[in-house]
This record gives sequence, C-alpha cells and structure tokens, in this order.
Amino acid sequence: MSRTILIVDDDPTICSELQKELKRNFFPTHVAGNSKDALEILNKNKIDIILLDIFMPDIDGLDMLEKVKAKWPAIEVIIITGYSSQDVAIKALRRGAIDYLEKPINYEELNTSIGRAMEKITENADLTYRHSILLVDDDKDATKKLSRILSKEGYEVFTANDGKEGLGIINQNKIDILIADIEMPIMGGIELLQKVKKFQKDIEVIMMTGFGDENLAIEALRTGAINYLRKPIDLDELLIAIEQAVERILLYRNQLYRDRELKINSQIVSKINEELERRIEERTLEITQVQSQLFQTSKLATLGEMAAGLAHELNQPLAGLSLCTTNMKKLKQRDLLTDMEIDETIENIEGLIKRMSKIIVHIRTFARQDLQKFKSIDINDSAENALNLMEEQLRLNNIQIKRNFNSYIPQINGEPYQIEQIVINALSNAKDALNQREGTGADDPAVWKKSIEIKTSLVNEWACIDIIDNGIGMSKAVKEKIFEPFYTTKEVGKATGLGLSISYGIIESHKGRIDVSTEEGRGTTMSIKLPVIMKGEEYEESNSHN
Repeated sequence: MSRTILIVDDDPTICSELQKELKRNFFPTHVAGNSKDALEILNKNKIDIILLDIFMPDIDGLDMLEKVKAKWPAIEVIIITGYSSQDVAIKALRRGAIDYLEKPINYEELNTSIGRAMEKITENADLTYRHSILLVDDDKDATKKLSRILSKEGYEVFTANDGKEGLGIINQNKIDILIADIEMPIMGGIELLQKVKKFQKDIEVIMMTGFGDENLAIEALRTGAINYLRKPIDLDELLIAIEQAVERILLYRNQLYRDRELKINSQIVSKINEELERRIEERTLEITQVQSQLFQTSKLATLGEMAAGLAHELNQPLAGLSLCTTNMKKLKQRDLLTDMEIDETIENIEGLIKRMSKIIVHIRTFARQDLQKFKSIDINDSAENALNLMEEQLRLNNIQIKRNFNSYIPQINGEPYQIEQIVINALSNAKDALNQREGTGADDPAVWKKSIEIKTSLVNEWACIDIIDNGIGMSKAVKEKIFEPFYTTKEVGKATGLGLSISYGIIESHKGRIDVSTEEGRGTTMSIKLPVIMKGEEYEESNSHN
C-alpha cells in the first residue's frame, strides 16, 4: 500500500525537487507553502508522512508539529532544518517527530528517514511493504510470462527489453530487485549492473544466463550481483532467489534505520546532558557570556568592514554559474547539447557551489556566538584563514600583502576562531593606519607604497604572529591606551574601540602576550605571542579557557 506524503516548505524549489524524488519512489505527494495550507490539506486528505520545514512564514514549525500530533497522532513527521537549527530539530524529536533532515537535503538520508517512518507505520498498522522488481530481457514472451507470475506473488513489476531501457526505468522509479539477462542488445546485463550500482547502493541484482555463459555469470557476481539463474528459468529457483534478495534488502535497510535511531538517540541524550551541565554552570557562565557578547560585537563589526571583499569573493563563482547556465541554454538552442557537455557543466557548477559553500561556512562559523573549545592548532593556519577573510578588503585598499610563514612552528593550545579574530583585528587596524598615513599626503606615492607583512616565527617557547605595517604609527600617549575598552582614535561611528581590548582578553585566556612596537609616522608592529605545546605536555580541554 502506497503512503501519501505532505511536503511543507516555503521554498518552491525545495518542494519541487523533493516531489520529484518522492514520485520516483512511488509516493503520492501534496505540497504546501505554509502551515495554513498544510492544515487544509490534512483536513481533506489522508496523509501518512509530513516533511515539515521548521521555519515557516506563518505558524512556527514546533507549533505546527504539536497541532499535527494532537489531531493526527498516527502521522509521522520528519523535520527539515537549516545549518544552525539542530537544537530546534532535537526539540522537535522530543515532541514527537520521528527524524530530521538538514539542508541541503541528502537523498540517501531522506530515503532512510522515510523508510524509518514507513517501518513505524507498517508496524502500527500490521501491513507489509510491496517490493518492486525490474525484469530486463530481450525475450519479450518470457518477460511477459514472468511479469504475470511475479505480480501474482505480490511484487510491483516493471519490464524492459534491453539494458538501456531498463536504466531509464531505474532512473525514474525506485527499484528494489533487478533481474537481467546477461546477453542483450544495446546494453548487456553486466554493463547495466555496473551503471546501476554507481548510484543505487541498496538494489539487489539477479542475473539470467544462457548455456555456456557461466564465466560471464561469475563476472557478474564479482561486479555485485547476488545470484545467477540458468535459462530456461526454474520458477521455484527464481522465487527463492528473489526471497534471498528481499532478505538482504531488509537487512541493509534495517541496519540503516537502527544506525539512524542510535545517532538520533545519542544526540538527544547529549542534548539532555548539555542542558543539565548548563544548569549546574549557569552562575559561573554569566561572566563568560558577557565576554562572549563583547567578542561577538567585535566579530560582527569586523565582518561589516569586510563586506565588500566578501561580496567580491562570492560574485566571482556567481559569475561562473551564470556563464555555465548561459552556455547550456545556447547549446540547447542550437541542438549541440551533448551528454559530455552536460557532465562537464554539472562538474563546473558543483565546483563553484563548493567554493561558495566553503566561503559561507567559514564566515558563518567565524561569526557564530557559541563558545568554542580549545584544541591543538597551527598558527600558520589561523593566520592564513584570517588573511583569506581580509585579503580582498586589503586589495581594494591597494595594500600590498607579504606572507612570511615559518612552517616549523610547534602547535599551540587554542581556540582557532578567537586566534583568527585577533589577527583580523590587527590587520584591520593596520589597514586603517595605512589609509590615515595616505590621507596626510605627506608621502611621495612613487616611493611609498602601503604594505602589510604577516610573519610567523618561533622565539624560545613562543609561537609568534607579527603584523607589520608602514602606516601612520602611534604616539606614546595613544600606545598607552590602546588596550583600554572603548578607546579609539577613529571618528565617532567608525569603530567600537573594542577590538584591541578583546584581543588582549583572548590572549590572556590563552596564557600568551601581545606586544606593540610603533613609531609615529613610520609604522607599527603588533606581536602576538602564544605558548607552544611542549613535547610530552598533556593538554586537558576546559571551558575555563573560554
């Protein structure tokens, strides 16, 4: 019996793509762009499973979940969440959802989640699942005969008369068991097996062979088939082989479902433990939370300053995506769009998307307000990551950048994004100092060029990051105040005065030091010094560092 699924998401593209995948798996579907429409559909139709986005424009996803479970308790709900909403997803699990999916949605995880929901519905209703079989054989009469027999046995049966036609059916439908003849025109059984196994892991394959094809049958087994039958087909042998295939499918899927259950249960237990720990440490965390808010204010201010550079970093892959789609359209209009062109374009698009995703993930992680944990890190990585975020902003200000990294520095114990924040603050201050010196007009542009050197070194037992600029420099009076909170030499509204005071606090929590060497009108060197991990030194993670 087919189960009906309701997709509830305010993104039309997500709804459309999910609907295509579900129809391929034989699921009738309904789509709602908001919770109000979803409730109307639920009142008028028999719905078994809901895919529910947690953030909806009208009714909150958790409230919607409670409404569904109160009125239709037999409906299984799978929550759809964004990158940073796992906590909300776990709350949904504790309120009755069976599973959750993170965007961008992985189809294997989608099928696993729906499988778990189907399993629970089947258990409650005492129903059985109808497995699908694809018969592929160029003997049309034999195919029709086997199709009728297997349909009477309760299977959903599809037929094809060559491998290419069979591959098309598998692309459009969820097939559990493939029964294919080895020798066929256009595309043989082994080639079909090889292609199918690349994108559908849980399909089981039974080969049919003629007299003298034993070597080919053995090759098919090595390629991934679970059995082969000689023609003429013995019906009892075929049914036994199909039953064995079904058992393997059920074992595979059952393992997937149990693994998913263990993961979800582990996350729920972990969340409960976190809540208990948070209650115990609530009072001691008050001061840390204030400090974290100050850190966050500084990070957001820094990200605001970097906005133009980050926009450029994202515009480049966006321009590439535009070119890819434009070329595809032109090739299609001229009937020149080949499979090779499609594959190459898809590969290019995937590469551009990964590049954009990497930029966005790093920015989002850097901007997160969560308390991070200390770990062993390489200061060169922190310096390079900070430069990657600031480099375009520096380039737009016509600042030359010089990297001078020592690759033989031991690691330090630290929080990577806080170290990045210190370096970004130093680079931002250096940029402003350079622009201030340029603004005085006292230097010959043909002789003086704005430049920043970022240098790493090992000095005794300190891992050092030096940010050296040839900017405006500081007077002795200014230098004495730079680490005071809210002190700034910039115009009102252009700085918070928190950057260096926060950097100083971060360095103290890392048991390091920060030194400033400056000469008014000549430049500044900001030296960040952090203790390296000594050989044999044990490091114990502790939130007290944060």
